[in-house]
Formats: sequence, structure tokens, C-alpha cells
Amino acid sequence: MTVLTEVPDELSFRGIEPPEFAHGFVIALDTAEPWGGGRFEGRVERRARGRSASPLVVAFRCGAAWLDVAPQLVGKKRLLSITTYWDLRSRGVPIWLDEEVFVEKRDVGALADANWLSFDFTIPRRLPRSFEGTFVSFRWRVEAVRRGRVRRERASIPVLVREPQTEPVVRIESSPLGSWRLLEWKAEGDLDSAAGPCAVAYESRRPEDVPLPGETRESELRRRAAG
Repeated sequence: MTVLTEVPDELSFRGIEPPEFAHGFVIALDTAEPWGGGRFEGRVERRARGRSASPLVVAFRCGAAWLDVAPQLVGKKRLLSITTYWDLRSRGVPIWLDEEVFVEKRDVGALADANWLSFDFTIPRRLPRSFEGTFVSFRWRVEAVRRGRVRRERASIPVLVREPQTEPVVRIESSPLGSWRLLEWKAEGDLDSAAGPCAVAYESRRPEDVPLPGETRESELRRRAAG
């Protein structure tokens, strides 16, 4: 499993806020476990000429996001092909809507005499794992904000999970617009999740939808796209 703090090319145009960098400080994560029961541990580090007596507030945020899909797909409950995601992307830049479902803020002090300030946070178990689906996503961010007399400085990073998807499943994604059943694959850590107006669940595939022997997610995608 890999945890990313930048938006990779394959997740472009999904409405994920990219990293934001402050003039006087940066966020450094030592531990990043963006799921219920996980932890964030790290520091806010002072950059050159970033000394200030203004306090810093670190926030840990989780949001539920959903795709504003084409009208012809709204509310459909049929089983969709693994190629659906690519079909949706070919229609232009998609629009993603979102709702914040959790935020926790910590005052960690000021970078007046210190070069860095530490923070740690344990995520409540009820909250979802970082996940990017076809119609639904759960997204984590860590941000640090410092308010001065004249301006507000903010540093912010997304915390995304990337890991091999090795188990073929039916993935059910539900948003305020409808519910969809997709032929997909899941990673070992993927679990049924719900937050705000969105939910994700998994079921076993029917025998006729099982991949061919030796197929991976990528090879199944190529076969179904060609067929």
C-alpha cells in the first residue's frame, strides 16, 4: 500500500484539491493512515523567514464526494461494466460535488522560537477509509492555518491511498443521485463504508461475471473494452 500526498495523473479532473503551500511553513507527515482507527502524526515546519507569534491550527478533514453524472445514468441500478469509468471520463471534464462529514482542529502553538511543531491525531473508527470510486469517493486532508494581522496563510495536503486491487467483486456505490452496481475489483483493505450522503459496499460476482483464469483488473478491463 502507498499513501500519496499529491494528486497522481490518473486522478486528475476528479475534483480533488491539490496540495497548497504556505509562504512560512510546510506540513510533514510521519504517519498517515487515512481510515477509521488510523493515525496522523507529523509536524508543521518553519520555512526560511517564517517566524511568527501567531498560533497555528492544524485541521484533519474528511469529505464525501460524488459525481454529478449524465442524466441518462442517474438512478440506474443495473450492473455496469468495468469500463464505465473510462466511458464517463471520455465525455469531458466531470463535475464532482462534496460534503464535509468530519473535521477536528488542534491549536499546536506558534513558530516564534521553534523550528517545528508536532501533531498527532487518531481517526474515529466510524469514519471511512480514503477511497476513489467511479461515482463516490471518501477523501482525507490535513491542513495548517495561521492568521496574521494582514493575511491568512494555509498549507494543505490530500491524503490518498493507492494499493493493488486483487479481488474481483461487484461494487455498489450510492450517492444522492442514485445507486450503481459495478463489475470491479477491490483491494485487501477496502471495506463497506458510509459517510454523509454516500456509501460503498461489496458483493461477490455471479459465476458468469467472474474474470477469466489468470486475469488481473487491467487485463479484464482491456478484454471487456475490446469486446
